[in-house]
Amino acid sequence: MKKFILIAIVAVLALTGGAFAYTFTTATTTIGVTAIQSDFAEVSVNGSYSPPTNVFGKFTGTWPTGTLFDVDPHWDYTGDLVVKVYLVNTGDLIQRYHHLNMALEFQDSTGTASDNQAEAQVLNLSNAEVTFDWVNGTGTPPYYVEVTGGGYRLHGWRTGLGGSASPQIWCEVVQR
Repeated sequence: MKKFILIAIVAVLALTGGAFAYTFTTATTTIGVTAIQSDFAEVSVNGSYSPPTNVFGKFTGTWPTGTLFDVDPHWDYTGDLVVKVYLVNTGDLIQRYHHLNMALEFQDSTGTASDNQAEAQVLNLSNAEVTFDWVNGTGTPPYYVEVTGGGYRLHGWRTGLGGSASPQIWCEVVQR
């Protein structure tokens, strides 16, 4: 009797496992993508920021402070916003940097922290995303994503590496 039950269980597992594997290897899906113009905020790169340049060897330094992005909510938008900042080329950077830390803040036009946490967040090679929650009515527009500090250290000089040694930073503003 025990043999019969064991054989039945193995047979059921083999049949259902085969069906699962067949479905997994043959499943398809279609994703529709539509670009929509934002009607709740405008984000632009602030051209005044200058990251460190001409670094090589085991160079160690600090990030210069300054404005990365300008965020201007639409004047009649009544909701809250989430501002996400990403370090998008960590794969290239990790080959060159021993560590890379950037302290970021979301500030209003008076230089006051204007997100819910009201403190700096660290963007680095291990944590390549920071999020600022903005409650409508907080601070004085326009708003800025500011670099308020940080540091870096490069590995020794390496040749033949592809990609960019400069951090590529992306800013996304979504409704909360």
